[in-house]
Amino acid sequence: MTVRIFAIALMVLGGALPVIGWYATSPVGFIGPALLLLGALLLWTRGRHGR
Repeated sequence: MTVRIFAIALMVLGGALPVIGWYATSPVGFIGPALLLLGALLLWTRGRHGR
């Protein structure tokens, strides 16, 4: 698994967790934005320092 695929997977999961958290009324909805941010950060830093 490359960093790019991992970052995209984090962003997809981060986008889905707030929806799941909204229906489940659990704190999982608050993790979603953090995963979105982490995925974007990984893509951004990979673009600067990657191949």
